Amino acid sequence: MRALSILCLFALPLSVLAAELDGHYHATLDGQPAELILHSQGQQVTGEYVENQRLRLPLSGQFDGQALQVEIRDPRSGQVLANMNANYANDMLNASLAARDPANGQTLVREALFERTAAAPAAAVTTVSAPLTSNPDQDPQLVGTWVYEQMTNSTGAEFASLSMVTTLRIRADGSIEQWRRTVAGGSEWSYDRPGEQQYSGRWRSENGLLLVQLEGSKEYQPAARYHFSQPYLVTESNTGKMTWQRR
Repeated sequence: MRALSILCLFALPLSVLAAELDGHYHATLDGQPAELILHSQGQQVTGEYVENQRLRLPLSGQFDGQALQVEIRDPRSGQVLANMNANYANDMLNASLAARDPANGQTLVREALFERTAAAPAAAVTTVSAPLTSNPDQDPQLVGTWVYEQMTNSTGAEFASLSMVTTLRIRADGSIEQWRRTVAGGSEWSYDRPGEQQYSGRWRSENGLLLVQLEGSKEYQPAARYHFSQPYLVTESNTGKMTWQRR
C-alpha cells in the first residue's frame, strides 16, 4: 500500500506538486516575526522574505515537490544575501537560512519552522498561548511546535559550528511527529543535511507523562516525563534531559 502511495505521488504533474507550496508561511527568527510569501510556476518559485514586517527581500529558486531551494537577494543590487533550504510537509517548511556576515566572512545559520497561514500580517499570528483541546487525556499546554537545538562551535584557528535542531510538533487533533536537521558551517563552507522525520503517530498525556502510539503500533508507550518552566517545555527520558522552546 505504501509503494502504491509513492507511485501515485510520482504520477502527479510537477505543476500540481508545486501549487501546493503557494501561500503565506510564518515563523519566529531571533524573536522577530518572519514571513515567506511563495508563488510557483512549474518547479520555479518566486516571492518575498519579510522580517519584522519591515524588511522585504525578493527570493527565487526551485521546488521539486518536497525540497525547496531559494536565494534571497538585495532588491537594489541583486546580490545574494542568504540561501534557504527547506523541506515541505503538512503545510510546513522546515527551513535553514545561511547568510554570510560581510564584516568577517563567517556564515550565520538560522533554523526555523514556517507554518502556512492565511494572508495576514505576521504580528496577528505570533502568540505563545496553547491551542485548546477537548480531550481530557491531552494536556493542552503541550499542543504546539517545540524546538530543541544543540550547537557546537570550534575553538581552533578556523571558525566552524555544528547545529542539530529537533522539531516536535504536537497537534490538538492527537497527532504527533518529530523531525531532526543537521547544519554545519565555517568561514568558507557550509553543510545542510535535509530534515529527517524520526517518528509520527498519536499522543496522550497522564500526570506529567507523555505517551506516544507510533504509526503502525497498537499500544501507547511512555516517551518522556515532562514539566513546564515558562516559557520552556522540559522533558526527561532515557536519552536525557531536553529543554524545548515554543515556536
